[in-house]
Amino acid sequence: MAKFRNVEFQMYRGNGYGQYIIKANYKGKDVVAHTTDSEAWDYLNDDSNRKKHNDAKRHCYYKIVNAYNDMKENYFINKKNFML
Repeated sequence: MAKFRNVEFQMYRGNGYGQYIIKANYKGKDVVAHTTDSEAWDYLNDDSNRKKHNDAKRHCYYKIVNAYNDMKENYFINKKNFML
């Protein structure tokens, strides 16, 4: 488990070659994001190269934030359409 900007996340292998899943709890919501960044997978839990380790954590964090924003946006779009 890695932590960046007070968000803890985990990264798992996906179903296909070079597919990875990032899971986190962000602002009280369980968020799942997809990435193909194998360098993030390699360095997320390996701090032998500090710069690449921090880049991997930053990449995962921004993937989670973007997935959260997409969830929030889709919620409001669906809610608006439902109320029409």
